[in-house]
Amino acid sequence: MSVDALQVAIKAVIRASEIILETFGNPEGIEYKSRVDVVTDTDKRCEEEIVKILRSETPDFGIIAEEGTNFPGEKVWIVDPLDGTTNFSHSYPFCGPSIGLCLEDEVLVGVLADPFRDELYFAAKGNGAYMNDLHNTGTPQKLSVTSVDTLHKALFSSGFPHDKESQMFKNMLERFIRLEYESHSIRKTGSAALSLAYVAAGRIDGYVASGLHSWDMAGGILIVEEAGGKVTDFEGHPYMMSNREWLISNGTLHDTLVKFLKID
Repeated sequence: MSVDALQVAIKAVIRASEIILETFGNPEGIEYKSRVDVVTDTDKRCEEEIVKILRSETPDFGIIAEEGTNFPGEKVWIVDPLDGTTNFSHSYPFCGPSIGLCLEDEVLVGVLADPFRDELYFAAKGNGAYMNDLHNTGTPQKLSVTSVDTLHKALFSSGFPHDKESQMFKNMLERFIRLEYESHSIRKTGSAALSLAYVAAGRIDGYVASGLHSWDMAGGILIVEEAGGKVTDFEGHPYMMSNREWLISNGTLHDTLVKFLKID
C-alpha cells in the first residue's frame, strides 16, 4: 500500500510544484489570515490540484489540507499545498508542496519538493529516504543525516509562531538566542518542510521550531526518520501530529538538544 501511495503523492507534489514555478514572481490574491500569516491564489490552486489527484487515486483515504479541505478516513493525507507562503509572496525562492500519509500519529509516506532547486524528496516507511530531480526521472539518491556530535559544529534551522505576543513565541526566542550562542549558526528559512528535507539531506544538523501545524510537518517527518534522524517534541517525547513544538535532529545531537533547550 505505502509504495503505491508514494507514487500518488509524488504525482501530486510534482503537479503542485509546476504551478508554483509557473506563478512565482507574480503572486496574486494575497490575503492575510493574521498579521503575518498569508495565503495566495497559488496556495489555493495547488491545494485544488493536489486534492483532485488524491481523491481520484485514493478515494478511501481522508484528507486534511491547510487551506480548508477536509475528508474523513482511517488513513489521512495531510497536505500543505505551499509551505513557505510568506517566502513565495515576496518572491523569495524557498518554498514548496508537502504531503504526508498518516495513520493516526504514524507517518506512512512523506513527499515534498524544492521546485527552485529541482529537488524531490520522498520516503515510504521502512524503505529509506531519497532525493531525485523534480520530475523523478533520474537515479534517486539515498539520503543520510550528518554525524555532527557537538553543538558548536552544528548548523540549525528554526521557526517561530505567528503570534509574536504569545508565550510560545517568547520561549522560542529564548531557545533561539541560546542556540545561536552555542551552535555554529542558525538559519530562519521560512519553510518547515524544506528544513526537514535539509536535515535528511545532511545540509543542516537540526530544526528547532514552535507554532507549527500538522501540515507543516507531515511530509518531512518520515523523510528525516528514514534518513537516520530523530523527531520529537522539545522534551524528547515521541511526536504527535497535534504537537505545536518540534525538535528535529541528526539523532546524535538529540539528547544534548533536549537538555540544552529546556526552559524551567
